[in-house]
Amino acid sequence: MHIKIATLVFLLLSACSPSTPVWTAPEQSWENFKVHFETRPDTLQHGMNEFLIFVNRQGKKHIPDLLVKIQINDDRMQQAMPDGALGIYRRALYVHDKKIDHLHVQLTFHGKQGDLFFALAPDDKKITTH
Repeated sequence: MHIKIATLVFLLLSACSPSTPVWTAPEQSWENFKVHFETRPDTLQHGMNEFLIFVNRQGKKHIPDLLVKIQINDDRMQQAMPDGALGIYRRALYVHDKKIDHLHVQLTFHGKQGDLFFALAPDDKKITTH
């Protein structure tokens, strides 16, 4: 019986995970905020993609008075909308070419403004094979 349950749990977990590994940009910091992002779909595609910006401060997910704006390259800056009190901000943006585009995240908190820039794909020039 325990083997059947363990097998069922394994199958459910493996069905929910992506079939291919997904590259993610490293987390960045501004002031005492930690910021990273995910996309939907998980693998970026040419065209519209949803960006989920995760912001936390000393382990706290909800940060009142935080304004998050994002843009791809020099496209128009757009406000990312908070997803409840989870510390997640969402916005769909148009990706032109994930190998050369970058995500600009602008944080505004109590009159201070910070800018973070994330690659959308790994830099192939920095990847070495052995």
